[in-house]
Amino acid sequence: MDRKKTLAFSVAIIVVASVALVAIWNPITPPDVRIGYLSQDLHQLALRVAVEKGWFEEAGLRIELAQFANGAYEMDGFLAGQIDMGYLGAAPALTKSIAQGINITILAAVNLEGSALMVSKTEYDAGRVTKVADLAGKIILQPGPSTVQNFLLRLALNQSGLTVNDVSLETARPQDMAISLSTEKPAFIVWEPFPSLAEYNGEAVPLKLSGEIWPKHPCCVVASSNTFLRDHPDIVQKVIEIHKRAEQWIVANPTEALQIAIDWLGMDSTPVETAFNRIIYDYNVNRTGIQRYLEFLINQNLVTMELSQVGPFLDRFINTTFIESA
Repeated sequence: MDRKKTLAFSVAIIVVASVALVAIWNPITPPDVRIGYLSQDLHQLALRVAVEKGWFEEAGLRIELAQFANGAYEMDGFLAGQIDMGYLGAAPALTKSIAQGINITILAAVNLEGSALMVSKTEYDAGRVTKVADLAGKIILQPGPSTVQNFLLRLALNQSGLTVNDVSLETARPQDMAISLSTEKPAFIVWEPFPSLAEYNGEAVPLKLSGEIWPKHPCCVVASSNTFLRDHPDIVQKVIEIHKRAEQWIVANPTEALQIAIDWLGMDSTPVETAFNRIIYDYNVNRTGIQRYLEFLINQNLVTMELSQVGPFLDRFINTTFIESA
């Protein structure tokens, strides 16, 4: 080995040894809880508020956040062991729990309403699509097949005398929906703030707000994996207490909460304020509403379950003792 190679080999050993020593002296501390949430979903503002306010640190919790494109992917995150708890829609929580045996428990609600079925402003102004029935034969964009919005769309179609078989559904990123509209794809359904942003940009107008499809419908929830719930009930209790505190703070401080939302989303204030006012922040679990979700999913053949098993399943699937103790 010549002198240059010997020198390079020595430097490499020193670098590796230094990295190893740093790792020993500064071990990576694992988080107490890993929490999933959806990308730019204003429904889940409570989580952002809690982070901004430092309430997890105040409670002595080290958290790790994981972002997902939709609730179905977040359920896959539970299945893969990537997260311990999560903010997600009630519909994907139900669908994937039953269809794939993903063991989670709903512990608290996050919001009511807060989605919208939007139509291209061009198509609306031309009079071609002014009501839900006009969507027959068209392509409608949605965030995913096992989402709250898919459920709401099916409900809206049924209310207008159509079924999901009368339209074509295409999954798209919420961020891309408005710019993807055309004569063939004149509508989309998604969570706020994307409907309000599309309206603000002059790209689309509301065909139906979700509160018009189903007033005060349950939407996002906080859930825990059953394993984490069994092994760390003390941490779960702290997270639920922080969630309740954040929800109450949003309701009591709407102006400051709106500013946090604007900073978080990086959007103009007008669409965020419109979106904020279309969401009802509420931590109380609406079991009757979740049961309606489940029975509709069964009737649509999206999940397989005897109607007689709905009650016993929900007894296991929903646990309100943590939010009641918070």
